[in-house]
Amino acid sequence: MPVAHRVARTAAGPEADLPAFVMDHDVLTHRQLAARAAAVAAGLRAAVPARRRDWLADGARLLAVATGNDPCFAELLIGATAADGACAVLDPQWGHRQTEAVLDRLRPDLLVVPDGREDLRGVAEALGVPVLTADGRPDGYGAWRDAHSPADPARRLTAGEGTSAFLVGFTSGTTGVPKAFRRTRGSWRTSLSLGRSVPGMGADRATLAPGPLAHGLSLYALAECLSAGVAFHGLRAFGPAAFTERLAAGGVRRLVVAPTMLTALCAAAGGRRFPGVDTVVTGAAKLPPSLLPDLAKVLPDARITEYYGASELGFITVRELGGVRDATRAAASGAADGRPGGLDVGVPFPGVELQVRDGPRGTVLPPGGTGTVHVRTPLRCDGYLWDDDEGYRVDGAWATVGDMGRLGADGHLHLVGRGEMVISGGLNVYPSEVEQALAGLPQIEQAVVTSVPDGYLGRVLVAVVTGPGAAGLTQARLLDLCRPSLARYKVPRRVYTLDRWPLTSSGKIARGVIDRWIADGDARLVPLPSGDDRGTG
Repeated sequence: MPVAHRVARTAAGPEADLPAFVMDHDVLTHRQLAARAAAVAAGLRAAVPARRRDWLADGARLLAVATGNDPCFAELLIGATAADGACAVLDPQWGHRQTEAVLDRLRPDLLVVPDGREDLRGVAEALGVPVLTADGRPDGYGAWRDAHSPADPARRLTAGEGTSAFLVGFTSGTTGVPKAFRRTRGSWRTSLSLGRSVPGMGADRATLAPGPLAHGLSLYALAECLSAGVAFHGLRAFGPAAFTERLAAGGVRRLVVAPTMLTALCAAAGGRRFPGVDTVVTGAAKLPPSLLPDLAKVLPDARITEYYGASELGFITVRELGGVRDATRAAASGAADGRPGGLDVGVPFPGVELQVRDGPRGTVLPPGGTGTVHVRTPLRCDGYLWDDDEGYRVDGAWATVGDMGRLGADGHLHLVGRGEMVISGGLNVYPSEVEQALAGLPQIEQAVVTSVPDGYLGRVLVAVVTGPGAAGLTQARLLDLCRPSLARYKVPRRVYTLDRWPLTSSGKIARGVIDRWIADGDARLVPLPSGDDRGTG
């Protein structure tokens, strides 16, 4: 972690005995966290041989952590990334084959797995990777750490070089094997510094990030808290009841959440209000405007900041919605997304520059032109360790992940697609544009739009929607409702609703599962009736 030295500094100051890392009911103070992290750093240096890697400093160790949201996560991360060491954060929700493929490519110097996951231990041992289990057994992680205690945080938790890699993160791969990217300390140090000027983005108050620490949303929130010396709160496993009860216990003023988590909170609140929460930071997906009225009841005093980013690029834009009541009124008046169409994701994050370029020629387009979003940023990753993705391209100081968008005259970026344009009947359609239009209807709260092959048109759009009036819609009625915002050819030919969205471990809608259900004709998808004989042709 590029903030290991800050952890040592906080542990030596007046806040040493205040909570630093809280996972459910397990609490580590700043002093305890620093002491444990220092022992991890000492143990890695003294007892773990280092493989040579051309992207790590000589002698630096790579620790892989697959514990998920365990109380030991923070100490492992901090200890592993002290000085010029590095940490790979593996997702314990991966399947056996994914984990095996990642470990085979990565070959970390040491792996820590959660209790009860002997399958992960077996995979690692078969590959010759040393492994510890996070439990109380004599040969487990706790005993290993204690064998290297006490260790001096001031000596062990030192700052590494800004150009050195400290983190191996993962994003989805086209082959099914997660792609591994590496981040330098300098990129996160710059991000943390610039973020302090954005309302909500600086962790100056106790923060709850209830999602998986294996994903960037919660992991970065942890870095913010450690850098600022304030308490980080997490949940071992996200659930609406656990989320609600944690807020009811008090002590948390800032939330860092995916929009689906806020939807779950509103559904589970049961009339309870949490006025102690004054800041909400949301990312990973667009916050549905239809959620704001319910959110205003549950978090009446919160101010909302949402951001758009990418694993490879870091923060790209930020949008301040202001107080939740003001944001609700703005959404109701139709002012929430402004012009010139597409999802308004705000203005460039501090230190970030944007260009929209014409795809075939690479010409920089004027405001209002739709093209590929390019970013010049000090926050981008340092490249992939394997399987470079065509979606992430670098052109000198500029880079892109292939997202499509427009820049407004006011500097706001409007996304119109995530690089997945559909050609239907010879016409170009961006599914995210259709999703935005559907989610803007009062009957619909969330929408996922995809496409399927069609013998006549090539491909046709298919939507899955939920919301207070989704089940009562017909295809014909949906066409009428979409007329003000969508051309007729952009209205999905088939529309389904369902009782519950399938979610990824990070709280996003599992789009791959939706695609599979559509292809398989899964009974969990309920088709909307046609309503009359007009169709949507």
